Amino acid sequence: MKKIIAFLSAPYLMGTLFLVLAASMGIATFVENDFGTNAAKALYYDSWWFEGIFVLLGINMFLNLGKPYLWRKGKLPVLFFHMSFFIIIIGAALTRYVGYEGMMHIREGQATNQFRSAKNYIAGTVRMGSDEVAFEQAVLMSEKSADYFKETVRVGGHKMMLKSVSFMKNTSMVPMEDPNGKPLVSMVVSVGGGRNNLMLFKGEHIQVGKYSVGFDVEKECDFNIFLQDEQLYFTTTHPVFITDMGTQEKTEVDLSAPQPFYSNVLYGTGDFFMVQTNYLESAALNAVPVKEGQQGSGMEAVVVRIDMDGLTKEVTLQGRGDLIGEDKVIEIGGAQVTLSYGSKLLTAPFSIRLNDFQLERYPGSESPSSFASEVTLEDSENGVVKHFRIFMNNILNYKGYRFYQSSYDEDELGTVLSVNNDLWGTLVTYLGYFLLTLSMILSLMASQSRFRQLGRRITEITNQKKVLIWVLLVGFSAGMQAQDLDAYINVTQQQAERFGNLWVQDNGGRIKPMNSLNGEILRKLVKHNSYKGYSADRVVLSILTNTEAWKHVPLITIKKGPMKGIIGNAGKKASFSDFFGATGNYKLHQQVEEAYRTKPAYRSKFQNEVIKVDEQVNVFYLVQSGKLLKMFPVPGDVNATWLLPGQTASSLTEGDSLFVRNVFSVYLQSLREGNAAQMDTYIDGISKFQTKFAAEILPSNTVRKLEILYNKTNLFLLMAPVLFGLGLLLLIFQFVFLFLPKKSPGYVNRTGVGLLGLFFVVYTAGMALRWYISGHAPWSNGYESMLFIGWSIHLAGLVFSKKSPIALSVAGVFAGIVLMVAHLSWMNPEITNLVPVLKSYWLTIHVAVIVSSYGFLGLGALMGFFNLILIGLKKESKEEKLDLSIVELSSIMEMSLTVGLYMITIGAFLGGVWANESWGRYWGWDPKETWSLVTVMIYAFILHMRFIPGLKSVVAFNVGAVVAFFSVIMTYLGVNYYLAGMHSYAKGDPVPIPDFVYYTVVTVFVVSAYAVYNANRLKKFNT
Repeated sequence: MKKIIAFLSAPYLMGTLFLVLAASMGIATFVENDFGTNAAKALYYDSWWFEGIFVLLGINMFLNLGKPYLWRKGKLPVLFFHMSFFIIIIGAALTRYVGYEGMMHIREGQATNQFRSAKNYIAGTVRMGSDEVAFEQAVLMSEKSADYFKETVRVGGHKMMLKSVSFMKNTSMVPMEDPNGKPLVSMVVSVGGGRNNLMLFKGEHIQVGKYSVGFDVEKECDFNIFLQDEQLYFTTTHPVFITDMGTQEKTEVDLSAPQPFYSNVLYGTGDFFMVQTNYLESAALNAVPVKEGQQGSGMEAVVVRIDMDGLTKEVTLQGRGDLIGEDKVIEIGGAQVTLSYGSKLLTAPFSIRLNDFQLERYPGSESPSSFASEVTLEDSENGVVKHFRIFMNNILNYKGYRFYQSSYDEDELGTVLSVNNDLWGTLVTYLGYFLLTLSMILSLMASQSRFRQLGRRITEITNQKKVLIWVLLVGFSAGMQAQDLDAYINVTQQQAERFGNLWVQDNGGRIKPMNSLNGEILRKLVKHNSYKGYSADRVVLSILTNTEAWKHVPLITIKKGPMKGIIGNAGKKASFSDFFGATGNYKLHQQVEEAYRTKPAYRSKFQNEVIKVDEQVNVFYLVQSGKLLKMFPVPGDVNATWLLPGQTASSLTEGDSLFVRNVFSVYLQSLREGNAAQMDTYIDGISKFQTKFAAEILPSNTVRKLEILYNKTNLFLLMAPVLFGLGLLLLIFQFVFLFLPKKSPGYVNRTGVGLLGLFFVVYTAGMALRWYISGHAPWSNGYESMLFIGWSIHLAGLVFSKKSPIALSVAGVFAGIVLMVAHLSWMNPEITNLVPVLKSYWLTIHVAVIVSSYGFLGLGALMGFFNLILIGLKKESKEEKLDLSIVELSSIMEMSLTVGLYMITIGAFLGGVWANESWGRYWGWDPKETWSLVTVMIYAFILHMRFIPGLKSVVAFNVGAVVAFFSVIMTYLGVNYYLAGMHSYAKGDPVPIPDFVYYTVVTVFVVSAYAVYNANRLKKFNT
């Protein structure tokens, strides 16, 4: 028994379980991407072996709670930490086996207490004589779990086996002969040029336009089809003619008596035509899988095989998660079996009445800003009537039921509420979250914690060694001088700035200075914020006033290869006119169509270039045509799309309409003529028009000035080379002096910390400025999250700079690289509006914490890589100064990884709180949250390696820290572009992996392998 307990509580078992869980969850995300959520749940998340791993992990943590040293005062944080995970696992089990959720649909003015289950079920009854057995099983059907359903029923002394044998994700219904079916007629019907394929069973009718068609029904239809003497006939009150399909000759039909309804004969009256295509005496509709590219019905189908007393029958069940399953009846061996597949109805002990559904949109956009349901909760049993407003992140909570705003009907007269009943699971899990957070904070403060021990070790090492650092400062300058553009720039900088001060509405409904739009245009055209020394305002306004000349200015970069041959241009850049032939034909038309027809993962480099160039050509076209300049608000409608120059609206007076149609064209003409007085008059008129009709939604003048200042400074772009260069120079000198027995002057470290500290203040000010301008925290999209990662890396370097100046140097290099990546062409620096679900303080905290963790984990990875280089360069087993530096950096790295692990863990759980407050589920195995948990598991393993025999060496720890960062990259970028989920940009349609990724992997492998080899050769760094 002692051996079993020792095994179940062993650190190596914990480490193994961490890695197995991480690998399983990582694989499951790709299974989900390719085969759907049900496949991932059936094969992984909800499987017995996956739950078994959590049970073993819970047992391991529970047994470790009994170790005496954990109950000492200084070890209480560690005790609480392990206890919290045990509690979280219990909470997850309660949610899994006790809680449930669903969707409630309500129309305005109606009330209901019923909602559909989130899970799908195969349910049924088996009757045999007076004996009846009912069963119900929650199922996870997919192509990879087609045999998920199994049920054994004993009825009337007989044993019946039911088993699912196949599954079809998307189906269409095809008529097939069936001895248990009904007569079926198939037709093609056309009304007013539209074509419809119809199938009518005996006893059914359908309305097509203004005509009704019935098959042997009592209701009087425009066309009544019926069966007589095994022949189809029809009657009608309309004059009918027959059209010969070959000669197109028409023949009137005698309708004094029922007429035969022949197949492949065109019958018509007025604009109504019909042709019988098939007739089956006994048929049923069978589900068949839809071929790729076809739409299908969207219905799933499960084929269930029934075995009883040597007899076998199969039945196809159709259903879908958002529909209640329909019964299908089949008889076998004297037993009547009723089966259904789909969600089931659940009932709450009270009703919800929808009084009003309200939807607000961003001005000039179809994008929702917010939507809400005004409801009344009616509990007649307890005499409770409660009025409530449900909207995103504002939930109705009553008797353990939580109602969340989920969606709405297309006509905006109905709402869809997400329903969750998981009181105890949520409470227990939240208790675990709280205890986990508390233990992490205490572990950073407790005097006997590992974190504080590492701090004391670093101090001791610092007192033993001497390191010389020499800092070189370098300045960077940006900008280009004007070259050969004087003939095309026909406006002054002052005129351009006045133009840039106007307001404009973008396609997402955001109202911003024209200066921001001009910057976005120029970045699309030339990949820079200015062009040959000229500002974006000046270039764009010159294009508008001197369009024909600018059509011949080479703006669009063309790479070597087939593109140059197609365009007929030998230079590095091409002009807009180069892309069009003498007849006005677009030279890239065929290549663009082929590129967009090809899936992103299979596009060639040339096709990717075609798409980029085509986008630039289109941007120039939209600029010169003025189709991006939504400058004129619509009077009386703040939500309307602003008008382009030359447009008009019915709400405009005759004078205002004339102004909108003409003012911009005469403004451009005054610029061409150089009439300064008229220019000012027209630009003032446009500005007053905007203020007059949109004052209540226009940002303040302070916001406008600050946004223009933000655009002009290009703060983060300028800081990228400064941080990178300064950090690299510091790192090079620190690296050199590690091998020199010289003292370092004290002012060097102080100067480095001072400069990077100053840049951090500037960096923080830039982030605050973007926050103020946008009105939301600056980490809501890919570009902003990259900025925040760079900021958190910079912060991590400053935190550990007192322990070692190398940490700050590495942080500077990494922060600079991150800022450079943020300004690559695939990152969009545009400030945008938020979707409703992102307007949550929980989200703000969640993203801030979890993205900050990337900075600390990234700093740890880079210091680990630096350490591996040092280990690889060691020549002797004893190089005291170098040895001390390696141990020092490893200790700092462990501290950084500890902080990073704590933050990503807390951040992931805060994300669960946000998700629970937004749509009623704190964990849903979305790829992003799953990979966050994978990263937590991997770093938990890294920090526990010191307890596992064979993995205690410094070199193993450094290799692990470097390799583990790839899970962070997958969490941050990989999920967004390669997996389908709520956090995805590419919806699972993968984009090509950049070449530098392969080079990075090879470099890490080579450096790590050589470090391991050299460490083994020297037999050093075993702790």
